[in-house]
Amino acid sequence: MKYAKPHIPYDQQVALLRSRGLAVEDPERAIQDLKRIGYYRLSGYLYPFRRIDPERQATGKRTRPQRLDSFVDGASLEDGVRLHDFDHRLAQVLLDGIQQIEIGLRVKIGYVLGKHGPFAHLDTAELGPQALQEHRRIAGRSRYDVWRREYDDQQAKAERGKHEFVLHFVERYNGEVPIWAATEFMTMGCLVSLLGLMERKDQRTIARELSLKNQDVLRGWLRPLNVLRNHCAHGNRVWNRPVVFQSDRLNLNMLSSPDFLAHLEASSKAPVDHRVYFHSATAAYLLKAINPNTSWPTKFVEVMTTFPHSVEALGLSAQTMMGFPEDWRREDLWN
Repeated sequence: MKYAKPHIPYDQQVALLRSRGLAVEDPERAIQDLKRIGYYRLSGYLYPFRRIDPERQATGKRTRPQRLDSFVDGASLEDGVRLHDFDHRLAQVLLDGIQQIEIGLRVKIGYVLGKHGPFAHLDTAELGPQALQEHRRIAGRSRYDVWRREYDDQQAKAERGKHEFVLHFVERYNGEVPIWAATEFMTMGCLVSLLGLMERKDQRTIARELSLKNQDVLRGWLRPLNVLRNHCAHGNRVWNRPVVFQSDRLNLNMLSSPDFLAHLEASSKAPVDHRVYFHSATAAYLLKAINPNTSWPTKFVEVMTTFPHSVEALGLSAQTMMGFPEDWRREDLWN
């Protein structure tokens, strides 16, 4: 079917939303908000305010209900704007925390792998046997081959960007960059993949430095955090978005500081909740291991206090939409 919807001027966009039952307190301000945010982007934040189609509610096969074009009573365009602006603040604080984890991961991989030699990352003999296993999605290529191509692309990008430390090694040392410097141009995804190629004892060393007893738990936390990082960095909606990569069910026996996350094991028999709270909690746990004096948990709590009250009045709360437990702020993790 060919798309045939026409371009709509800003004032008509406001009129369209009003015709569907959305309250608009200040039409002129609404136009300014649409110019700032955009109709399509704002629609994502208004979507939870739309009425549920009674004939197409969630079923066993349909994981979420279908919604009508009309809005619930009491919803306003301003609610959507407030939710958008809250989401922006949330993404900023999450990105700040995950970037600190990324930097910590750079340091630890560079240090531990560097003990095998400056170019251990370029020699499969210094990595684990799984590095030579066939990649599960690319036939005929090893896991290392796929990672190495990504690594080479990132080094080339760093060279094109005139990163001085990279050019120094390229010009003086035949283009090879030692691991403790190379981690600086690797993306978080590249770092996590390299971690998975390292010898298991080296992975375990890094995991223990991050207050985890098992390297698989660490990688299981880092993969969704990397996805969440990218959503935050690229301005995607975060507040009610489930993360694609799923962590295993929490096992407190695998944590060196289990009390921090004990409140998450209460529902250990239920499916793992992959909304914002779970991943924010694992981020806070890792940050406390990296820097016991971190102020990030406090900053996160401060952002969460700005969740719009008018949105809560419509039944959309941090508990119902983001997976936050009741009284979560009282947990030691956030204090």
